[in-house]
Amino acid sequence: MKMIKSSKVLLASSILAALAGCGSSDDFTPEAKVNNSAPVHGGDISVNFHEKDAIKFISLLGTPAGTSTGEGVATDADGNFLSVTDVVVQTSGDRAEEIEGLGIGLQGNEFGISPVTIAPLLDTDETHTIVVNYNITDGANKAPRMATFTITGEDFAPVIANNIISNYTKDAGVQIIDGLANVSDADNEVLTLSNLVAGSENPFTLPVTINGSNLEVDVASVENDIPDGQKVTFNFTYTVSDHRFDLEREVTINVLGVKDIAGAPLVLDYFLKENINETDGMLMVDLAKDIEEREGDAVIISEIMLDGMAYTDSFAGRVDGNTLYFNPNAYFDDVEAGSFKDFTFTMKVADDQGNMSDGERELVITVNGVESNLLAAGGMDVGFEVDGAGFEAFNCGAGAEITTSLVANGNSSFQMLGAPCYYATPASVFPDMEVGGKYYFHYNAYVGAGDASPYIMLNKDTSGTHNFWVGARPWHPANASWRPLMIEYDTEAGYLATANGDGETPMDVADQLRLFVMSAWVGNDGMPAFDDFNFTRYDNIEGVDILTGSPGSFEDDSFVPTTSGGGLVEVREDTNDASNKVLYVDTTGATEAVTISFPVETGAIASDGKYRVTFDVQYVNFDANKDAGTDPNINQWGGYTFDVVFKNADTGLEFTKQSTIWNGNALGRFQGVADETSHWWGFGADTDWSTENATVDFVLKGVGAQYIIDNIEIVRIP
Repeated sequence: MKMIKSSKVLLASSILAALAGCGSSDDFTPEAKVNNSAPVHGGDISVNFHEKDAIKFISLLGTPAGTSTGEGVATDADGNFLSVTDVVVQTSGDRAEEIEGLGIGLQGNEFGISPVTIAPLLDTDETHTIVVNYNITDGANKAPRMATFTITGEDFAPVIANNIISNYTKDAGVQIIDGLANVSDADNEVLTLSNLVAGSENPFTLPVTINGSNLEVDVASVENDIPDGQKVTFNFTYTVSDHRFDLEREVTINVLGVKDIAGAPLVLDYFLKENINETDGMLMVDLAKDIEEREGDAVIISEIMLDGMAYTDSFAGRVDGNTLYFNPNAYFDDVEAGSFKDFTFTMKVADDQGNMSDGERELVITVNGVESNLLAAGGMDVGFEVDGAGFEAFNCGAGAEITTSLVANGNSSFQMLGAPCYYATPASVFPDMEVGGKYYFHYNAYVGAGDASPYIMLNKDTSGTHNFWVGARPWHPANASWRPLMIEYDTEAGYLATANGDGETPMDVADQLRLFVMSAWVGNDGMPAFDDFNFTRYDNIEGVDILTGSPGSFEDDSFVPTTSGGGLVEVREDTNDASNKVLYVDTTGATEAVTISFPVETGAIASDGKYRVTFDVQYVNFDANKDAGTDPNINQWGGYTFDVVFKNADTGLEFTKQSTIWNGNALGRFQGVADETSHWWGFGADTDWSTENATVDFVLKGVGAQYIIDNIEIVRIP
């Protein structure tokens, strides 16, 4: 057993001295506080951890289960302040000598445990135990207590993200390949390479050797064996090892035999590479770069193929002249967070005189998956597949459980067993929200019975002033069904910016906010279940506009809006800025809601997709209509609505983003999130948006209303 030295906290008492005033002999002696009873508690503390668990602070004055509130917390019958003293820490286990005091620390009356810090030193089924002996004192009396924390290890095998493909021209000489590129190990162990084996199908011997963590490729030795105009492929395998696991990895080496053809463009680099995140905007690649045209003729790029298939225009990208446009947003569903996917383009190079360069040029675009779900990034088990890690009970009298009987996705979900029940993310899991940011919280909920959906709120505790009921609340029909629900948070508006009595807003304590899920209302005791928590910031994602030709700035003189319902819809000069053009709408005389339809790029709308909707709007004659009471679309609080409807004309499928605008007669910007899963077909329906007839319709229900609309942009977001 390893003894860890711990500093002791000395509690100093204050002495109140009675000072005799000039000309006075009165003395004052404060009444002594009663201190007859020693502190009591519900028993020793015992908490188990897995090495992947996030850091957690355990109250040494808390319950035997390690929670800060509940049955068994330390109390004092005299009502005296309690604190921890005489702390002695001992460790034991398979690696106690190596670990010593790593990953632990005393902070006031809390003991911090960081399993992930210890993780590299623990293998599968190895344990590390921390025993804390201490006294609970009220300043005069003491009660002994012991806390035992056990961390169970798991030895992780290395993770190989993908196999290696390397391309060289035959004059490349000797090349180096990083054999551990895109290899990770959760234990941070030293990794080695061994057992290099050439594929039996290799046409001849290409010398490749292991040198530390690299592979050395001697292309020069086979230069004369590579036929002109052909690509010769060599395959190898080798082993990546940590101290316990051996994993095989494949490497493919392509050697291109090209020659300089007189009169044709000289390709200086046959292998182009680009790297991009899935949340980035449109990537533009000049396919004619690094090509020398010695006669001054125009370079022509042709026969562009993506992974062996002809590349055609879609939301995923297009080719305009020699420029390739590639949209990474089209691949949100294809690339996992922390992983990546390569997209390989091939093409022919020629000049405008018909002189073709030797071989094919290749472009590899690597799309990196991004963890946009801030709860997952913080360590929360957002799908409740691993015992709900990162989600803890808070005054849950009715109880809760991970269940496999009610599941939206995966194998498990989280179910409250009645009211009251409060569950919350720890502050360490919930992200620090930024002023100016816009976020959405999307989740799947099941309510078997009751009058409304359970509470969701952001706060630093459940007793604060800024509680759920001053904000929006998604509705659930409580009909024993799963339903996708979403709450949007604007840190500069609404609940997060609303001050309480002392002027403090929730954003003033943004680094202390937590996400609370509650079944607390007696009218809603239907034992709700939850799955698939997703908390994402959406305003800072660059993205690519899904509208065909991105017409939303209305600067194109040839643009003619497609409308229905009557009224007047036309592109005009902006009355606020003569250099700008806007869409002007007057609903006077309209026979129904005025609808403006914008075509959508093929493939832009996807099942389970989410879309950021942004536009500027001004209700020009708002004040007159509000005062006269002639427009029923203006509500009693002074807001008016737009419906933004996503439609598939071939199937009748649609979903709507209902937008309430609060800027009165002033020009303002709206930004919100439309959710494809909110369509009327129901939860889990397999929807098909593979159509060239998809539109986004702006539906204006105002009566006798004049609007200016500008800068429409709709972007797919994670």
